Amino acid sequence: MFSVFFGQFLLNEGLIDSEQLNKLLAVSKETRVKLGVLAINSGLMTADNVNQVNTLQGKVDKRFGEIAIDEGYLTEPELDLLLSVQDAEHLKLSQTLVDANILSLEEVEEALNRYKASYGLTDESFDALKDGKARTIIDAYLNFDKDPFEDLYKEYISLFFKNMIRFIDPNLHIDHVETIDHRTYDTIIKQDIIGSKRIYTGFAGTSDNLRKFASRYADEVFNSLDDYAQDALGEFLNLNNGLYLVNLSNYGVELSLQIQSVEKNFTIEANKVYAIPFHTSFGSVDLLISLNPIA
Repeated sequence: MFSVFFGQFLLNEGLIDSEQLNKLLAVSKETRVKLGVLAINSGLMTADNVNQVNTLQGKVDKRFGEIAIDEGYLTEPELDLLLSVQDAEHLKLSQTLVDANILSLEEVEEALNRYKASYGLTDESFDALKDGKARTIIDAYLNFDKDPFEDLYKEYISLFFKNMIRFIDPNLHIDHVETIDHRTYDTIIKQDIIGSKRIYTGFAGTSDNLRKFASRYADEVFNSLDDYAQDALGEFLNLNNGLYLVNLSNYGVELSLQIQSVEKNFTIEANKVYAIPFHTSFGSVDLLISLNPIA
C-alpha cells in the first residue's frame, strides 16, 4: 500500500509519469530490496554512506552488511533488523526506481524526506504508514481544519478505507479532503445515520466507475449500472455503516440506519459536505460525509 501512496507522490512531484508508475508498481512486486535501499529507508544510513560501501565492495570480497559494520555505518543488531524486512512490500518501489535508473539513491532519499515533510510525518507515524495502518493514513492525508467533529469523521473514513481495501481494491489511495457545497455527480449512493447526532454519508462518481465498483463487491460482471448493480452499491454502504454503528455502540453511543438510496444526476447543494477522493485501479469515487443534509 505504501508503494501506491509514495508512487502517487512521485507522480505529483513530476519525478515519474503515470505510465512509468503503473510499470514500476507491477515490476516492484517481483523485486528484491537491496540492503542499501533498506538502510536509507530506515534512516540508518545516508545515500552517501551507501555509495561508499558500494565502492568498497568493488575492492574487497565482502558483503554489503559486513562492510557497513566495518565502516561503522551499521551495528550487527541493525543489520539483522534490515535483513528481517528485506522482502517488505513497502520498500520495493524504491528499489525498482533505482534499478530502472529513474532515480538515484540520493534522489530516492530526497524524495522520501520531502514526502515525510509534506505530510508532517514523524519517524513513528511514517513507520505506521508503511505498515498500512488505516488511521495513520487518514491522519496524514486529511485535514479538517480543526472541525470539532474531526475525530468522528476520521473514524468513519478509516473504516471505509479498510473496507475498500478488503472488498474493492487493495491498491487504492486517497487524496486530500475537499469541502463542497455544490457538485453534480452521475450517481450517488446515500444513507443517513440517525440518533443523538445525524450523520449523512454516501459515495458518488461516474456511472461507469460505480458499475466497476459494484462488480468488484458482488464478484459479478455488471454491464450497466442496473438495479442489481445499484443494490450491490447499497449493500456495501449498509455494511460499512453497520460496522460503524457496532464500533460506536462499544463506546455507549447508540445510533440507527435509514434505508440507503441511489440517485442519478444528483447535485449536492448543502453546507460543508466533506468529499474524500478514493482512487482505485479502475477509477475514482468520492466518499461523502457531513453533519448537514446531503441534498
